[in-house]
Amino acid sequence: MKERIIEFLNQNGITEVGFCVLDAEKNPFGLGYGISYVVPLSKAVVDGITDQPTHTYFHHYRTVNTFIDNTSLKIGLMLASGGFDYAAIPASQSVNGLQAVFSHKYAATLSGLGTVGKSGLFLSEKFGPRVRLGTILTDYPFDVTNAEPKSICASCRLCVEACPAMAIRGEEWNAGDERDIIIDAKACSDYMKKAFQHIGRGAVCGICMKVCPKGKA
Repeated sequence: MKERIIEFLNQNGITEVGFCVLDAEKNPFGLGYGISYVVPLSKAVVDGITDQPTHTYFHHYRTVNTFIDNTSLKIGLMLASGGFDYAAIPASQSVNGLQAVFSHKYAATLSGLGTVGKSGLFLSEKFGPRVRLGTILTDYPFDVTNAEPKSICASCRLCVEACPAMAIRGEEWNAGDERDIIIDAKACSDYMKKAFQHIGRGAVCGICMKVCPKGKA
């Protein structure tokens, strides 16, 4: 099954794929394994972000999210056809305003695909923060050993200094840390809604992603 999933994703242009074991009690679906994959964003589109997101970035963000939702569903159906249960995590969905139903970054870091930056963004080994993540939870018993991700930001503070909401606290991420240690998610969300709502309904920003040196090359 692992080989089938990797082949399917590769055929759809996705080369960064990982698998992990989850604590079934820590996710709302009680499924003990995770599949995580990375979809790179367009460098040209991200580079167009200045002191605000562009309409093109807003559209690109939403288009990639739709692609992820469709891709994750197809993987889930592949698992279901083999008699296994699954839950495809929405690419972008907030419960009670600020929290997702399940953390894409949690699965991606355990799967060995990267780490988390001072910005609170996932940092792909290959693409830095210029990515979106897909996650499928399942009861298929993959043979896998979880990764032990470490922070790679060191003394860099580019995202801290660039954040117009002053929401990034400047703390390095450690596995298991609560999000509030590194970023004030409410301040970030409130600023986007106030400053960038004219870009499109369901505001996005991207400034911290654009300035990060990881993945620029």
